[in-house]
Amino acid sequence: MTILRLGEINVTCTRIIALFGLAALLVIAIATLADVLSRWLADAPIAGVYDLSTLFIAVAMAACFPAAIAQRQNITVTFLADRMPRRIQRLFDVFAEVMTLAFFALLAWQLVVYTQELIDSGETSFILTVPIAPWWMAATALFALCVPVQAVVVAVAMHDLATGAAKPTSFDQGGA
Repeated sequence: MTILRLGEINVTCTRIIALFGLAALLVIAIATLADVLSRWLADAPIAGVYDLSTLFIAVAMAACFPAAIAQRQNITVTFLADRMPRRIQRLFDVFAEVMTLAFFALLAWQLVVYTQELIDSGETSFILTVPIAPWWMAATALFALCVPVQAVVVAVAMHDLATGAAKPTSFDQGGA
């Protein structure tokens, strides 16, 4: 299997995960709308919508990060690199991808520490007293998934550097 094929698989798999995250955001939106309508029409809010929405949002947002990383959709500032020879541009790309990998490795590590603190404390949501740790375990796992996903992106960037690709290989398959 070539590194470019692995990059394509990376994108496909992470898009499926992001789809679940977007579905969770849709559930949050519908629950919030129902809560607002219930408050407006019957002066009776739905208990716990806020509690659950904050937990859902953490997981839903975390589910979208691996897909954005796999598709190389992170923000880049290239005004200096654009004036450099192509090989130097690819070298900057590799450096940026390695720094992104280091960032997500540190973020995943700190989220593991935070999640362990939540497990140890037994913290619950305010109204429904739902345990918070399982939700953060899911969000932490999704952020930890960013590390191997970004490792593939680094490998693709190194491939681009080695082959002298005209521009970074993109795996955008026509919309996310």
